[in-house]
Amino acid sequence: MTISDRTLFTKMEQELNLAKAAKSEQEKQLHLHGLAVLIEVMRDQNSPPLSSATFSSSREYQAMTGELPVAKPATIDGGKIETGDGSNGDSLLDF
Repeated sequence: MTISDRTLFTKMEQELNLAKAAKSEQEKQLHLHGLAVLIEVMRDQNSPPLSSATFSSSREYQAMTGELPVAKPATIDGGKIETGDGSNGDSLLDF
């Protein structure tokens, strides 16, 4: 379903006017959120769908779409790391 730009602009103006006339911060934030949603709808309508050609590499596209497996970060088992010079004591102040 396509919504005309004119209709979206009219709705944006209404939300903006309601936000300006809001009596509480919560009411103002609600109307500003509505305005942001309308902006996103307009952006989505006017932008071409994402494709692998949009990105500089297919690897970047796969990472953005979740098709690329993510490497798990290395974890330390919680033990002390020994350094030979004895600098890893039990206290943060042991150097």
